[in-house]
Amino acid sequence: MARYFYVVMVLSLLVACDRRSEEHNKGDAKKGEVAQEQEDAMTAIKKARTFYAERPYYERPRDYSEVPEGLGDTDAETCGACHKAIYEEWKISTHHRAYKDDAQFMEELKKSSGLTEHSSGDVGWVCVNCHTPTYPQLERLVVDLEDDTLNKPVYADNPLFDPAQQEDAITCATCHVKDGKILGPYGSDRAPHPVKKEESLLDERVCASCHQASAQYPEHNLGCFFSTAEEWRQSSYGQKGESCQSCHMPEVVRKVAEDFDVPERKTRRHWFGGSLIPKKPEFAAELEPLQKVYGSGITFDLSLRGKEAKFTTSAEPINMPEKHIPEVVSCAKDCMVLKLDIRNNRAGHHMPTGDPERHIDILVEVHDANQKLVARAYHVLGSRYAWWPKIKLLQDTRIPSGEQRELLVSAPLPGAEVKYPLSVHVTADKWRMYLDAFEHHQLEGKYVRGRRFYDAQWLLGEDSALSVVKIEDDGVKD
Repeated sequence: MARYFYVVMVLSLLVACDRRSEEHNKGDAKKGEVAQEQEDAMTAIKKARTFYAERPYYERPRDYSEVPEGLGDTDAETCGACHKAIYEEWKISTHHRAYKDDAQFMEELKKSSGLTEHSSGDVGWVCVNCHTPTYPQLERLVVDLEDDTLNKPVYADNPLFDPAQQEDAITCATCHVKDGKILGPYGSDRAPHPVKKEESLLDERVCASCHQASAQYPEHNLGCFFSTAEEWRQSSYGQKGESCQSCHMPEVVRKVAEDFDVPERKTRRHWFGGSLIPKKPEFAAELEPLQKVYGSGITFDLSLRGKEAKFTTSAEPINMPEKHIPEVVSCAKDCMVLKLDIRNNRAGHHMPTGDPERHIDILVEVHDANQKLVARAYHVLGSRYAWWPKIKLLQDTRIPSGEQRELLVSAPLPGAEVKYPLSVHVTADKWRMYLDAFEHHQLEGKYVRGRRFYDAQWLLGEDSALSVVKIEDDGVKD
């Protein structure tokens, strides 16, 4: 019996050893699989970095960076745990809402990615590099082009893909993470992560990396028309070295990390204000207080030019047959001529700038004392392109920085048919896209096309005196 139990015990030990050996082998195999996956992942990243490095800057994302020591990731929420005020400012910015909250861009991305009738292959990989610029934001990486053709990208799954950071759009890491370090305008040796002083955060270079993307690809019916940085360089602002940040990131003195024992110092707001057109209707209220911070960019001045026997309108509407364009109304003789000066004296770039669909409608209407419409003039500041079958610039009426334009309006002199005083109403609206494109993409209720930023009224008496009734203007600060 003792011998039997001895044999059973030995067999049990052998089985256990075999199991441990099998588990060990499985463990080794698993480790091998993990190691292989990591190697494959790094291979994909290396291939992507090599590919992107050979492309123009506007065709590539920010270069790959390891997560800086002391941080678990580079998501905006992680940064916001310490940099609370900056995080709250960024959360309501257009930068944060430049991806899935931007219905216009998402529709354009469908077309660019080969998913609509008029697509010419997949060029969407070019477009996302400004809207989701970091490696963790890209679900797939481009590692090559088939036949060296722009619209035939060869993709690899991105092992770094972070859906949360993709939702961040233009995020903290876009400007502040590089080579495993946090970049800052001052540098620091007191932060819980490495901080490197970065001079480009203080000038136009960091902004120009997205806001100067000007290129055309006729064979793919693709064009990028973002020339804001070049417009700035040609302006008096650029020549004086007054940077983009001077206007779009107002100075403020505060702690950059509120809960830490750090001194207050001069830094900048992170609202990145521009047109302040909300991406969605529900975002309007939080942007409204910023209108007085940033102003409207342009100013208007109404004056009386005098009498003219015959009148010809000074500015025809831009070449865009849209439903909302009003007809010009003017008198043929014995006219009182009003002059509306439109000055781009508050922006260091064209007005408007950026997306080629952006434009400003300016409308002047004159009614007599009986509410009869006696004069109307209308003008658009903007560029207009034909997009299909070939891209062609039809007209560009934008105002360069420091320049001005005048809009003449004719109204009849006092007489039996016209009762004075006349009411002169001037309105100006900023639009993110033209009405035909807005309706084509069916964006009603999902996107805000534009907003009114100027609304003013004057009275013109028989003595030719103009008196202000009201002026509601983003550019007038309390």
